[in-house]
Amino acid sequence: MADVKRQYVDLVLQKIDENYEMQHEKITKVAHMFGECMRNGGVVQLFGHKLAEEFVNELNFRAGGIVPFHAIKAKDSALRGLLDKSLAQGEFLNHPEVLDTILSPYVLDDRDMYCLISLNGNEPFALELAKRVKENGQKLVVVTNMATYKNSNGTLLDYADEYLDFGSGDPDQAVEINGTYYGQWGTTIGAVVAQQITAELYNYFMEKEGAAPVLLSANLNGSDKHNNDLVVKYGGKRIR
Repeated sequence: MADVKRQYVDLVLQKIDENYEMQHEKITKVAHMFGECMRNGGVVQLFGHKLAEEFVNELNFRAGGIVPFHAIKAKDSALRGLLDKSLAQGEFLNHPEVLDTILSPYVLDDRDMYCLISLNGNEPFALELAKRVKENGQKLVVVTNMATYKNSNGTLLDYADEYLDFGSGDPDQAVEINGTYYGQWGTTIGAVVAQQITAELYNYFMEKEGAAPVLLSANLNGSDKHNNDLVVKYGGKRIR
């Protein structure tokens, strides 16, 4: 019997290489856009829901990551009683009128820029947020999946200053066994792309400032003070 684990690993490595060759220059450009925003006192505001939120979590406030990222999540409003919990599960994506409610718990700044992650690129809530960002004269990066991108009724790419592609298939199915496909590679590639951004951001800060605002693991001595010193620069409220 074939080693299906090896098949999956080989496929994912192939797809990662293909994605790198396709857009490594764009990843560098996006990382430098983020770095410029951060060096000017801004925060990169991240938004994505369900599978797209996995990309957000790769960048937002984790050990080894760059500090000035912040995640916009509907559950923050739901936990404060500002948004119905049923909407927060995902239905809010079809209700652009709740944008102000979902943004209300956060301290946002005109120096910020935004990174919106959407595999289809056309959810009404995300489109309303993108429109708001551009009306305010702020930069916007979109991470989407061109194979599943819905180019109708307005899309996030209508507003994007730059975009990145998950490079996933449609459907996102990986390895075939006896006529049935299992697994996926889209979010795996997304995680690798996000970590490439982190690595390039580190290089950017080292070249520009000789040091990078990297969060340390809580297991390391002195990490609490180190991390707090980085966050306090943002008033303790813009990053959390």
